[in-house]
Amino acid sequence: MRPWIHGLFALVLIAGLPAAVPAADLDAMQPAEIQALQHRLAEAGCYQGAIDGRPSAATADAVKACPDQDPTLRIETGMHTAQIKRIGVDAACTVAVTGSDDKTARLWSMPDGRLLRTERLPVGTGDFGKVYAVAMSPDGSVAAAGGWDAADAHSLRHAAYVFDVATGDNLRRIGTFDDVINHMAFSPDGQRLAVGLGSGGIRVLDVASGNELMYDKDYKDAAYGVVFGRDGSLYAVADDGFIRRYGPDLRRTAKILPKAGKDPESVALDPTGERLAVGFYGKSVVEIYAAATMKRIAAAQTGDIKGDDLSTVGWSRDGRRLYAAGTYQVKIDGSWHDMVRSFTRDGRHDRPDVPVAHNLVADMAPCGDGMVMGTADPFIVALPPDGQATTLAGGHTADFRDAGANQLTASRDATKVRFGLAQHGVNPVEFDLTVGSLADAPDPMPNAVAPVTTGLDVTDWQDNVKPLFNGQKIVMKDFERSRSLAIRPSTDGFVLGTEWSLRSFDAQGNQRWNKPTPSVTWEVDLTRGAEVVVAAYGDGTIRWHRWSDGQELLALFVNKDTRGWVAWTPSGYYMASPGAEDMIGWHINRGWQQQADFFPASRFRDKFSRPDIVRLVLQTLDEGAAVKQANAAAKRRDDSQPLIERLPPVITILSPSDGTSAAPGTVEIRYNTRSPSGGRVDRVEALVDGAKIATRGLMRVEPAAAQSADGSTGTIVVPMPDHDAVISLVAYAGGQASDAVRIQLKGAAPAGRGVAAEDESIKPTLYALLIGVANYQNKAFNLAYSDKDASGLAEALKGQKGRLYKNVEVKVLTDQEATATAIKRGLSWLRKQTTAHDLAIVFAAGHGTTDARGKFWFLPYDTDPDDVAATAVSRDDISDVLFDLPGKKLLFLDACHSGAALNSGARGGTDIGTAVNDFAQAEGGVVAYAAATGREFSFERPDWGHGAFTKALIEGLEGKADLLHKGTITTATLDLFIENRVKELTGGQQHPVMSRPKTVPDFPIAVVQ
Repeated sequence: MRPWIHGLFALVLIAGLPAAVPAADLDAMQPAEIQALQHRLAEAGCYQGAIDGRPSAATADAVKACPDQDPTLRIETGMHTAQIKRIGVDAACTVAVTGSDDKTARLWSMPDGRLLRTERLPVGTGDFGKVYAVAMSPDGSVAAAGGWDAADAHSLRHAAYVFDVATGDNLRRIGTFDDVINHMAFSPDGQRLAVGLGSGGIRVLDVASGNELMYDKDYKDAAYGVVFGRDGSLYAVADDGFIRRYGPDLRRTAKILPKAGKDPESVALDPTGERLAVGFYGKSVVEIYAAATMKRIAAAQTGDIKGDDLSTVGWSRDGRRLYAAGTYQVKIDGSWHDMVRSFTRDGRHDRPDVPVAHNLVADMAPCGDGMVMGTADPFIVALPPDGQATTLAGGHTADFRDAGANQLTASRDATKVRFGLAQHGVNPVEFDLTVGSLADAPDPMPNAVAPVTTGLDVTDWQDNVKPLFNGQKIVMKDFERSRSLAIRPSTDGFVLGTEWSLRSFDAQGNQRWNKPTPSVTWEVDLTRGAEVVVAAYGDGTIRWHRWSDGQELLALFVNKDTRGWVAWTPSGYYMASPGAEDMIGWHINRGWQQQADFFPASRFRDKFSRPDIVRLVLQTLDEGAAVKQANAAAKRRDDSQPLIERLPPVITILSPSDGTSAAPGTVEIRYNTRSPSGGRVDRVEALVDGAKIATRGLMRVEPAAAQSADGSTGTIVVPMPDHDAVISLVAYAGGQASDAVRIQLKGAAPAGRGVAAEDESIKPTLYALLIGVANYQNKAFNLAYSDKDASGLAEALKGQKGRLYKNVEVKVLTDQEATATAIKRGLSWLRKQTTAHDLAIVFAAGHGTTDARGKFWFLPYDTDPDDVAATAVSRDDISDVLFDLPGKKLLFLDACHSGAALNSGARGGTDIGTAVNDFAQAEGGVVAYAAATGREFSFERPDWGHGAFTKALIEGLEGKADLLHKGTITTATLDLFIENRVKELTGGQQHPVMSRPKTVPDFPIAVVQ
């Protein structure tokens, strides 16, 4: 599939984000860094020398032989972030594989579309690592992926990657090709793999051995489609215009020119093996051929489609219907939709066309009685034979195309930006870097700076491959399309956003600089005296660049569905809304035969969670200067330890498989651990539904014979409840914790069983420590309703006694009772009382602050503002207790910066988003709620009698959060109710947040009488 169709994800030059460190220069490295690199190269199978931290020829050779080991920042949302190029499905429609320009392949459970795992192949800079082709064996046991192989950067040429679907880990690299892989297909028995190349024809490989079985060089252009017949025959189409057929012995038996002419794009064979369908690039033509004779039977009825193509074709599993799609669009209710047309076996159009996406339908495959499709949005869409399309998995990236009146605008100091999250500028939002908030913005920002497109003679720049300056063509690359323009108000230069680049020119039209971009540059703006370029890209990011040299200063990604956001600098310093920090992470290659590692940003929170640096970078216009200034203010040393030295351990679950049934009692979990940085994995902890369990004496590590360079295997025995449960494992190496790995096991009853149980003996107890300080020892700190917040919540919780809980035990500390000592004793009380069967709650309302290092402190009644560290309650005081508690845990924070807005009816100023992320670590199992996001104020008013957050919380627990009318209030429904209620109470000025670790499933916390 040509990558420039529709232009949304066109020829992306940099699919990942900037690397944090330069390529390995052994002479410039410290011994510890070299030792970590040697360990990683040895683990990847490229190095066999001594791991001694000394530069050597053997180490240098290993660096050249292995994929690049430089960490690369990448966006991760649980879905592709760029165009899905291909999709493959097994014959039974139980599992699918997708490949994307975002350099990942992903495995999906079918037909529900649940993500099973992400396959991370070796990647490099630019196009290296993009997945252009995937295939699934008919029995669903093996999948293949390929495209622009990162190995080509090492002159190792291209190959196909094959992996075991059940484990995802057994990566093998087979074949040696001269060009990129455009398409792949398995034979019916799964033993052969056909590969269509960018040039150099097609090849067929033996999957088991990797040996080449056939190579047809007689191709003058790229091969974009290959398909096997049920008898082992093979069909292929290529841009040289020919359709080719090969017999079961792989000898070519036919080569014909289709009547429609050049550029046959895709080929599909009906299940009977009798009819071949061909779609064409740039043409609304679908032809049907007799497979046995290669004679054209018919052209499908497409004459009414003008100007679009039907380049993707597929047959239903029963062979009765033919489907076609591509760039064919129809405007419905003011919005353009990509359509799928279906035909009878003879090409008759007898049913209405069906809208399936808003961008190119790139590939399709039969799935059950219908079809499944991959699109450029990116979407995975199911189309039943007689129904409407259903999106099984949708992309979370913002779409900046055709923004119209809601085009990208910025504040004069560049710290605020307004943009639409959906095409045509729909769902406009405003991001405020200073406050750290994202809010709906139906109205334009006051005094906003909008792009200027007049003042210089720049013409023909909108969606054009030949933009002009003073009537002369602006020199760009072949096929590079201009997309956006901003002219400096002083008319001494302009910036042009294109398909692949961000380009700056002077007043005479001479290029000043050219920067490759992560995707299409849909919008550009100039602000801060035109010294900052703000650009909106096709990968869903907003990025700030220096006008002087184009250097990127800051990037922002917003999940258009959850509204979670993360902003980061080129080196990876970040700030994020609660629960959103892991939307970025570090990809680090291993070997050519191994899956790469991916470490979410939270694994390096101590080093990279630096809102202070992120906020300063737009003031200094220099990341290095921002780091120095922030470190000086926080009295922190510059942490120069390379990332590769501090990689956390990695753990995988070997058995049982996700979705397995397990009887109540205990279940044995077999796992593998390894340490990419060479540290010793010293323990493994287990969590059941997010609650930490005691496993002492239950873990056993396999003997040395079972250990290898790929890590060590072990077993841990965990209790299995009588309902569906999420089992999570976390490995520790020294003080570093792995990312949690989890599986869901099916129990005797669905999750949540026992909500309305009558047997008192099996009900949990709720223990709550509720703290509210309105009247401080230092009267300047006084608030109005924090004490009433704590006492009012206590009454609401007590109402759950005899309902969901056998008993409710509440310790309330207000005003002078809420001293630092009393609060710490209350935390100790929680530690002593709570069992694995119980729920623990900590609620804190009053003032809070974050210190220069970003640590959160709650200010008790007797706080000395001149010595907060000695007289306040720290994040660590709270988290150390909550993380150790064995049961379920909730934390509610309604805190502010000490002394801020004391007379405004608001509690605010604390960077609460960072605090929530600190509390909601996966290994801690704490569900954390906060009254506001970022540095927003938390409001309180006399007519409420509470703070807005607590008023909503109490109303929710008393029944209004039963949004599904099932008599149950869960963590998720409470979050949704509080969010909407506080927005209503405060006129949209306050935005509560909740972060639930991925180890913790949604669970009931109250029932309605």
